Formats: sequence, C-alpha cells, structure tokens
Amino acid sequence: MRMSSLVSGLRSYRRDNFPWVVLGMAGGFWLVGLLIQFWRLESLTATYDQALFLQELWSTARGHFFESSLSSELSAAVANQDALPSIDYLHLGQHANVLTVLAAPLVALVGRWALPLIQVGLLALAGLVLWRMASARLSRPLAIRLTASYYFSGTVIGPLVENFHDLCWLPLLGFLVVDGLLKQGWRQVMACSFLMLLVREDAGLTLFSLGLWASLRRPGARAIGLMVMAMSLVYVAVMTGWIQPQFDSSLSDRFLQEKFGHLLQGRTGGTFTVLWTMVTHPLRLLAALVSPPGTTLAFLLAPALPLAFIPFVSLDVALMVAVPLFIALVSQGMSALSVTLRYVLALVPGLFMGAMLWWQAHSGFWSHLWFRRFWTGCLALGLVLTLASNPHRTFSALVPDSFSPLVHVSPVAMLQRSATARHAVGLVPDNASVAADTPLLPLLAEREVALRFPKNIEYYNRQDQIESVQWVLAFPGYYRSLMPLFRQETSRWRSINKALQELIDEGRYGVVSCADGLVVLRNGVESSSDARRCLDALLALEPG
Repeated sequence: MRMSSLVSGLRSYRRDNFPWVVLGMAGGFWLVGLLIQFWRLESLTATYDQALFLQELWSTARGHFFESSLSSELSAAVANQDALPSIDYLHLGQHANVLTVLAAPLVALVGRWALPLIQVGLLALAGLVLWRMASARLSRPLAIRLTASYYFSGTVIGPLVENFHDLCWLPLLGFLVVDGLLKQGWRQVMACSFLMLLVREDAGLTLFSLGLWASLRRPGARAIGLMVMAMSLVYVAVMTGWIQPQFDSSLSDRFLQEKFGHLLQGRTGGTFTVLWTMVTHPLRLLAALVSPPGTTLAFLLAPALPLAFIPFVSLDVALMVAVPLFIALVSQGMSALSVTLRYVLALVPGLFMGAMLWWQAHSGFWSHLWFRRFWTGCLALGLVLTLASNPHRTFSALVPDSFSPLVHVSPVAMLQRSATARHAVGLVPDNASVAADTPLLPLLAEREVALRFPKNIEYYNRQDQIESVQWVLAFPGYYRSLMPLFRQETSRWRSINKALQELIDEGRYGVVSCADGLVVLRNGVESSSDARRCLDALLALEPG
C-alpha cells in the first residue's frame, strides 16, 4: 500500500510540476547535447578551450589549483611579449572561475567526459527551473511555449555545442537569483548571488543588472536588489583591480585591450581605466555602440527571435540585460557580437525572466491565434538559422563548411582522422611533456605540460628552468581539406610544416611515427628511415 502511494505521489508530482512535454524537451536537449559533445571529442572538433579547462581541472584535482600551461600561452607575457609559458601558471589571473574548479573531482573520476556532463547538464537543468517559475505565473500552454523557446534558442544551443566554458552556470544561477527576488527570499538571493560571482569575475555584470531590475521594478525587493548591486560592484572591483593582478597582468595588458582597445586608444590600465574612458569620451562610446550597424542589428534581433521579439517591448528585459548588453555592444573583436558564442549566455537570464514577467502582465495576448502561429514561426526560423550557421563547425559532418567551393569532410573521414590521432596519442606516455597542434590537444591535456604547436615547444618548469617538451605531435593532414576555404587553416598548415622542418634540421627531434598526415616526434632520438621518408613526402605537398 505504501509503495503504491509512493508511486502515485511521484506520478502526481511529475504530472503537476513537470509535464511529459517539458520532461521530453529537457531530456531531448540533454541527450542530444551530450551526443553532440561526445561527437565533437571523438571527431577532433573540440579545440583549445576544451583542452585548457580540462587541464586546469585535472591539475586542480591533483592539488595544483588553477594551474594550466595552456592557459599560460594565452597570458599577455606569452602572447604579446614572446615569453615562454610556465608549468605553474594560474588561470586565476585571467578568469576567477572558482565554481568551475570545484568540479575537479568529477574530472578525476571520469576524465575528459566530465566537461560535457557539466556543460550540458547545467543548461538542461536551467530550462527546468524556467518551467517551474513560468508555470507558477502563466497558463500551462504559455509556460510550455516559453520553456520551448529556451531549449530551441540559438543563444542557448550555440553555447551548448561549443567547447567547454565556465559561463554555462549563468542561466541556472541567474534564474534562481530572479526567483529569489520575486519571492523576496533573501537567503536564496544571497546564496545564488554568491555562487554566481564565483562563476567568474564578469558574471558580476549580469548579477548587477538583476539587482538593478529588482531595485527599480520590485518595490518589495528593493533593499535586496540594492544589496545585490553593491555586492556585484565590490566583487568585480576587488577581483579585477586587486586580486587578479596579484597573479598576472593579462586582464589589463591583453584581455581588456582586445575588447576595449578602440576606446582606450593606446592607454593601459584595468577596469576603472576602461570605465573612466567611457565616461570622458561619450562620442567614442556612442560610435562603438552602433558599429558595425549591420552586425549590431543582427545581434539585437537574434536573441529576441525565439521569444517572438517580446524582449523589445519589455522594460523588465531591458533592465535585466542592460549591463551585459552594453558591454557586448561596446566591445570589439569577432566574438563580441556573436549570437552563438558563450558570452551571449550573460543575456539569457534577463531575456527569459523578463519575457516571463511580460507575459504575466499581458496573458490575454496569448489568446490570439495569429500570434501563437507567429511565435511558432519565429521558433522554427530561429532554429533553422542556428543549425544552418553551423556554430563552431559542430555540424560539419552534416552541413558542408562551404558549397562554393564545396568543402565537406564526411563523418567517415572524420572518424578515420580520429583513429589516426588516437593511435599517435597512444605512443605518448601519460606523464610526458608534449606540444601538439590544436585538434589534438583535448586528447593530451590531462598532464602537467601540454603546449600548442607550433607556438611553443619550450617552457619554464617549477624551478624556473627552461625545458623542451619530450614529444611533438602535428597533424598537417587535418587542415588540407579545409584550406580551399579558410585562409587561417592554410596559414596554420604552412607554419606547422615550417616548424617541423626546422626541428628535424636542427636534429633535436626524431620522427618516430608518420602516417595519414600525422607526425610524431620525440626529443633526442633518431628518425627511422620509413618515417623520415613519409615526413619528407608530407612536407613536399603543396597547399590546395
């Protein structure tokens, strides 16, 4: 009797709180997301950031918190001043991703598969939280439609299918912060706000906007909202202005320059320098906000499309996304206005929470059949555009990278490349230092020393002495099919071949394996005759 009552209770909870259609969307999102991420790892589509975070969490699990030689290669000293990377460099100097580092035990348990589990799981769970919040305020069909808009949105799918990133926490924690503000539950707000700040330092910008919204739009939560704003400001100021510079100057010397160099125009400094420049140069700031106009307009339209453009008429949305949207618009670079890159997750809490509140105040609008059809069309169009854009080349097995000229690597060819790579990686001992070009790094990142070839083959050890890596893996054959379309791939192919030739000519490394366009070198050994002939033939190939 008790068992039947328990089963009946579980069914009732599931039916009343998570309808089958919602569970189906969440489960499908989770399953498809995992399959895509596993395919990225198997097909060598995952690249540098995947390897960087894997190495950072692997090192943390072994007691070396935040350490990553791959992160060191992105530091200002290495990237801008040609210094050598360090084995004990702390990624904390670039991003204070404390919350992600806490997942290190999972990496110790399941290795590289931990990262997809974290990223996909968090984004799927955020959709269920959205449903719970929406179902308490909206009719069931409308709440289901809003949840569907989340799971089919390009601003969620894009970050889902890219390399692992530490911003995957933002939708879940952002929704929970707003939930606490709506319920005036200060404990939930403070706990989730604290966790949100631990995502990384710039998560404070999103949190500040949520506090701004509460202080202006929720009279009962005004005090909590002001507290959240103050908490965000203090954390960002202390972390970027004092704590992070103690470890590295990359935040001011490289990352802020890359994002806001067009505003700074040669000036150096940290967060406060950027803010002061914005205040004292309003015309420069205005020009940055609207440039380039076409890309800016597309960036504004794309996140609103799955929500049938409701964000454009919602004051709540405007306040909740104010600061992260402002930062995105004034930033420069290819990533600043990308609607499928991880940075767009900073907008997700405000977009969907604000849309939910708009529908709560205008629920009668849902009764119009024409609008429901329009919303369905927007959802379908947004999904088609997202998939057709092939974000992060995740769907290259199905969608050609180009139709004219035709550039397409079949799934079979991708798996053959993967088999070649795994055979080569199997030659390298687990504790050996290695330099490898980008597609191979996620397979080799679970070690103390992993560097990107041909950028570096030397590094500083823990005694600040220069050492050369023991192994070098290069895969020039990986790039040949992409060279007719991507000039960057042609440049990378040339630089890899040049570096390989120099290493062989210097006699520092010998070829121990060469097959199917992939070369394995080892420090201090002689090349076998067959492997050397294979390498010579590979280097003699012309691009195209």
